[in-house]
Amino acid sequence: MKIYWTLKSISELKDLPYKERVRRWRSAYKSAFRHWQTWGGLALCGAFGGAGAYLGGMAGTVVFAGLGGFIYGQIVTQVVLKHYRHRLQGEAN
Repeated sequence: MKIYWTLKSISELKDLPYKERVRRWRSAYKSAFRHWQTWGGLALCGAFGGAGAYLGGMAGTVVFAGLGGFIYGQIVTQVVLKHYRHRLQGEAN
């Protein structure tokens, strides 16, 4: 599984100017919330933050929430690439 660190990591967006890259990503990202995987990833992010608070106080919350956010980002990117690749490529809905 490829890890996506930035929008430039996504092959459909890497050669575009910054503003166009962000515009296309936002269009596809908003639609990702129609899929259960996105909501599951968001819940997982919250669960990681809660586990961090329980296990390690404030420092644990920061570390675990950061890890949860990273995992959520990977999940939502996979959802967008699977269902909305056409939006990233600039094609209409």
